[in-house]
Amino acid sequence: MNDFENRLRRALRPVEPADGFAERVMRALPAQHAPANVVPLVIVRQAAPVSAWRRFSAPAALAASLLVAVFAGQHVATLQAAREEQAGLAASRELMQALRVTSQKLDLAYEAVQRPAPAPAVEEENRS
Repeated sequence: MNDFENRLRRALRPVEPADGFAERVMRALPAQHAPANVVPLVIVRQAAPVSAWRRFSAPAALAASLLVAVFAGQHVATLQAAREEQAGLAASRELMQALRVTSQKLDLAYEAVQRPAPAPAVEEENRS
């Protein structure tokens, strides 16, 4: 540490006050304190009349932003519903195609089961 820091530490160390310090401070205070004279700022400074534009601009901006938020939310919900409907229709088409293919395969399997089995070829015995 340098000398400057040491001197600063010594100067800022806590020091006990001298005897009777509190009594001297209390004697120096006035016995009766006078109430503070408070003047409202409205009287001191005459406010300029607020125009209708300034009075209603913030509520109008708030109402406009609320309307924009509501309409944007409705638009997003409509787009999402249309996307879901398209996805549902596509899934329905795929399901119908899968059912058609399954039906065709089942028809082929049914016909194969119902057809009489061909007679097994009889091998001629070699009678020599």
